Order: sequence, then C-alpha cells, then structure tokens
Amino acid sequence: MKKAWLVAFIRLPLLFICLMVLYLLFHFLGKKSAFTLLPILSTLSFTIVNIVCFILLYLLLKKEGQSMKKLIGFRSDFLVKDILFGFLWLLVLYIPFLLAVTGTMFLLYGTDLFQHFQTVFVGDEESISLAVPRWLIWMTASVSAIFPFLNAPIEELMYRGYSQPLFIKEYEKVWIGIVIPSIGFALQHIILATTLQGAIVYAVAFFLWGIGSGIIYHKQKRLFPLIICHFIVNITFGIMPIVFLVLGT
Repeated sequence: MKKAWLVAFIRLPLLFICLMVLYLLFHFLGKKSAFTLLPILSTLSFTIVNIVCFILLYLLLKKEGQSMKKLIGFRSDFLVKDILFGFLWLLVLYIPFLLAVTGTMFLLYGTDLFQHFQTVFVGDEESISLAVPRWLIWMTASVSAIFPFLNAPIEELMYRGYSQPLFIKEYEKVWIGIVIPSIGFALQHIILATTLQGAIVYAVAFFLWGIGSGIIYHKQKRLFPLIICHFIVNITFGIMPIVFLVLGT
C-alpha cells in the first residue's frame, strides 16, 4: 500500500526539487529574477521528473510481474476507436475543468474575475515583460518536442493505471480510490502557477479533471483513450515554447 501512496504523491516533491535546482542554477548564473523564469521551465522540469518516474514505475511493475504495456492496453484493432474516445473524453473533461476555473475565480474575485485572469495566470507586469534568454527558449522548445510523448502516458499510468486500482482494493470504496490519486494529480499542477491564487485555481480544476479521468478509467477499464486525451492537451501546452521561438519573443 505504501507503493500506491508513493506513486500518487511523489511527483510534487520531485518537481519542487527540480525547480529549486534550476532556480539556484540561474541565480548562480546571475539571473536576479530567476524565480520569474521558473514557469517557463515547467516543461523541462516535468520532462526530467517524467524520466525519473518512468524508471520508478518500470521497476515497481517489473517486481510485481506487470508491465507498462499491459497497463496501457494498446491494441492496434482498437486504435481508431481509442482516438475517437480520446477526443470525446477531452470534451467531457474540459467542460467541468473550465467551469472549475471560472467558478474558483468568481469565488476569489466576484464579478471582477475576468479582470484578474492575466495577473493570476501570467503574473505581474514585471514578470510578463521579463526578457527570456534566447538559449533558454531554444532548450525549452527542444524538450517540448518530446514532452507530450512522456508526460501523458506516465501521468495516466501513475495516477489512474497504477495507484487507483490499489486504493480501491485497499479501502474497498471506489470513490476513495478515485479521490486520493486525484489529489496527487491536482497538487503536482500547482507548480505551474505564478501566483497563490493561480495555485488555488489549478488545484481545484485539476482535481476535478482527475476525478473525471478516474471515473472514466474505472468504467471503461482502458487507459489508452485517456492517454490520447491527455496527449492532446499536452501537445498544445508543449508547443507554446516553439511558437515563442518562431515568433522571436
């Protein structure tokens, strides 16, 4: 049971350690405003952590006589169907996600919520106008090319494929088995926030995304469609540094 808790919650401390190492590195290189660069480095941080988690999960599954391939459940004869389900789950999950973002912003700011979106999710004017080194954008853009291919399967394997069934089996309650990994899933995403308010919004929104994904996996019993869904989201996020590079910003 300790393994389920480890897999469900290890990513946040690993991401925090990774970002702090990057922060110290940039501070050592003379970037006085290194902290404002950390959100830009999130793709790099997540990729490093994904590699560590891949090794961890591989060793755990091998010890238990399982494999990632089996948990993923890829079947060539189901490929088209799985892709269609991936787009369907994207729609199903995105609606409550957007409602959670809007609802949490409303609770924080009332009817003025839309005036605070930029500050909450991007930061203040100083961080927005920060000149990002060209080499940093090149490095981030390069990592972004492989980010979706690692992040989507690793996160779905850890939270839904591995942890969730173990929690359900241990507590004999489906809702507990879905909620606990969803908390871990939500907590890891607060590392993306540039403000405290942003962290709160991310935590609520990604918690609901985790709940929805957990219910889908429990009902459908197949992980690959959720990986497709997750991949679509990640490739959109991962391509942003490449766009910045092309535009020269």
